[in-house]
Amino acid sequence: MMDIETRSILSELLNLASNQKVKLFVVGGTLRDHIMHKDISDIDLTGTNAAAMGIQFAHSLNFRHISLDKTPGRSTTRIILPQQKHFDLTDMQGATIKEDLGKRDFTINSMGQELSDYLSNKKTIIDLHNGKKDLNKALIRATSKSIFQTDPLRMLRAFRFAAKMNFSIDEETLQEISLYRKNISTAAGERVWQELLSFFESDNTGVLTNLMQKSKLLSCILPDFFTDWEEILTSYKRLENIISNIGLYFPRHTPTLNASEKALLKFSVLLKEIDKSLPKENINKKNYGIPNAFNTLKALKASNNEIVYICKTIQNLHVFSNSLSSNLNNSSMYDLCVIGGDQLVASLLLKACSLPMLDGLELPNNEKLYPCTQLLEFYFGSYLPVLGEKALLNGNDLIRIFNILPSPSLGNVLQSIQRAQVLGEIKTSKEAKDLAEKLLKS
Repeated sequence: MMDIETRSILSELLNLASNQKVKLFVVGGTLRDHIMHKDISDIDLTGTNAAAMGIQFAHSLNFRHISLDKTPGRSTTRIILPQQKHFDLTDMQGATIKEDLGKRDFTINSMGQELSDYLSNKKTIIDLHNGKKDLNKALIRATSKSIFQTDPLRMLRAFRFAAKMNFSIDEETLQEISLYRKNISTAAGERVWQELLSFFESDNTGVLTNLMQKSKLLSCILPDFFTDWEEILTSYKRLENIISNIGLYFPRHTPTLNASEKALLKFSVLLKEIDKSLPKENINKKNYGIPNAFNTLKALKASNNEIVYICKTIQNLHVFSNSLSSNLNNSSMYDLCVIGGDQLVASLLLKACSLPMLDGLELPNNEKLYPCTQLLEFYFGSYLPVLGEKALLNGNDLIRIFNILPSPSLGNVLQSIQRAQVLGEIKTSKEAKDLAEKLLKS
């Protein structure tokens, strides 16, 4: 379905194309979603010199436009419409629309329809590769055997489309992926990384992740890391189950994760065993003491924030595996909260997915899960509330009250005050001042 305003603007574009005697075709995801009766706001179009026409059209109606691709013969212009919608106009690949559609990736994306027929709701769809049939079969199938040679990134797109649409991947397509898997090394790292993140943002990707590994595509991206794939896959599927039913596992303080955090956490499962040990003296190193994970993420051009999230989460997992037990006191849990930092919740979920779980009805009282639950409750119930309050004393207070110069010792005093406040040992500014005086004297 398409809203009235978008349809009206599209009709204006058709008038311009008709005046110039150029045929524009609706293609790709737009036509696919139209057939599946999904809401449509972003329109994919192609035609002879369509990108240049897009610029002209944007100027005529005072719309902003950007060039997504300036490569001769396949230029693309994006016209920015109101309400975060857009048209993408791409030069036709080849002399005819049939030739263009034959160069597209998957059959469900290789259908086309004249813009005039599309606006008239006609059924005249050009479907040379049985895309509609594959849509009905919920199947991702390559249009030809050459698509992975011309663009290796399409191998990952096959898994992304399957995950997003809850489709399966055609057996012959999987065989082609396995055959050309090594070509993925020629794709830009950042593009590989974005495809992976988009894939992992989907729910229930365990089966597809296993297929990605069975085709050996995943091993070409993360080489020689999976010494025990079945164990990793079990942890991965358990993590997805925890994320989907997080309130069942942690009913008192239920964490929330956005799509990006879910994807990064799933990636953490795949990398968590590639650096087997984490000596304490390596924790503060730039690579977090996990060089294989760090270097892998760097090679994939992950952002600094993404690298921090994954590496810190795995680092915490190593620490928790050695320190987390069912008999922790509040002081020990405070120390773990400080170590865990912003990634404490992610690290606990990563820890939880390595535990063999019992039936769902027994989860809140599961003895193996209890240390994670205990630390999580301390984190949300005691640690974060104090961090959210105004400090009983700050650095300026210490300098003024005790007439001292700034120094590293002030930071240590402030940390000790915060610790005492979280543990309930002090509650007032006077008690904080008395503690500070005692610490400074010592």
